[in-house]
Amino acid sequence: MQTSVVIISHNEEKYIAKCIESVLNQTQKPDEVILVVHNSTDKTFEIAQPYPIKIIRLNGESGPVYARIEGIRNTTKDIILCIDGDSVAENNWIEIMTKTLEKNNNILVGSYIEINGTIFDTLSNTFNKYFCVSNGPRATRWLWGASFAFWNKDKSFVLDVFEKSINPAKELKFPMGRIAEDYWLALFMNKKGNLEITNNTYVTAYSKETSIIKSMLRNRVNHKNGNAMRKFFNRITKH
Repeated sequence: MQTSVVIISHNEEKYIAKCIESVLNQTQKPDEVILVVHNSTDKTFEIAQPYPIKIIRLNGESGPVYARIEGIRNTTKDIILCIDGDSVAENNWIEIMTKTLEKNNNILVGSYIEINGTIFDTLSNTFNKYFCVSNGPRATRWLWGASFAFWNKDKSFVLDVFEKSINPAKELKFPMGRIAEDYWLALFMNKKGNLEITNNTYVTAYSKETSIIKSMLRNRVNHKNGNAMRKFFNRITKH
């Protein structure tokens, strides 16, 4: 199976080279790499130019969902993997994610996310590495935009979910640009087929929080928003 990797970025000049190199230097090489440079005002685009990848410059609405949509629309291979520009993939990421997707009739898979940030994040990593391993409904709580993969044949469905996630996020009064499209995707894909999260590979995400308090607050907000989204989802899909 051939693979497309979509990288989304917004002012990631500090990490984008590490991200791209981690994707290119995999045990299973990607067949297509698409970088979406979204509303960037730094040197992300210039840093990425020397690499053998397709680069799309996108300006407009803020929020990662718009970059994901643009990147996924441009993919052409059998399996689509997504990663954020401030993240670095373990060298077996494509191989393990592909193998995980190909088993158990899975339609959406994710991996363990290691947060490189504060002491709070380090402690959380120890817990998350073991408890993230899951499938079915439980896996919806562990699917993150920094690392997920799905079949190209489901691309239209995925794009439709992303596009439809924008209005509910506004109705729930999420902050501007914080749509949480990855969680919406997990909820809708769980209705369609099987999900699985593996810890046989991982992605390291570099946190922009510099204090323990901010890390804890981020975790609390994510949990609160997740519960609100789940209730909203159950309400609109119960019939």
